[in-house]
Amino acid sequence: MKFRHRRKKRSATELNLTPMIDVVFNLLLFFMLSSTFVVQSSIKIQMPQAEGATELEQKDLSVTLTYGDGGPDGKGKIYVDQDEMGTMDDLTQRLLDEIKRSPQLQLLVRTDTRTDTGRLVEVLGIADSVGIKRLGIGAEPTGNKP
Repeated sequence: MKFRHRRKKRSATELNLTPMIDVVFNLLLFFMLSSTFVVQSSIKIQMPQAEGATELEQKDLSVTLTYGDGGPDGKGKIYVDQDEMGTMDDLTQRLLDEIKRSPQLQLLVRTDTRTDTGRLVEVLGIADSVGIKRLGIGAEPTGNKP
């Protein structure tokens, strides 16, 4: 009697990468949405230094006071985010529009070290007159020289 050895049919083994790709994309999406992005303004100024300065995690709007020629009073340009303001009335109107859109607006005023203090006080007065109650003045912590 002769027995034949039957060969077992081997099934082709495949590696299914779809679940692994789904997990990687979900992790990527999770970390992108949960991370905090620090956006630095592209307007270059020399920030003043202060002992207790900390980084703001969130700001809705920033006003930047530069030093030099130009601007509403000839003592430097004024920017709201990246938009240059031609006059103080333009600044007032822009802040008024922003506070109407978001009543709990948080304003960050960034000023150059060489900027006149009177100019800073004027901008803070405008912010107060339009109803902005949450504001901060930007400064670098001491010891962080560029």
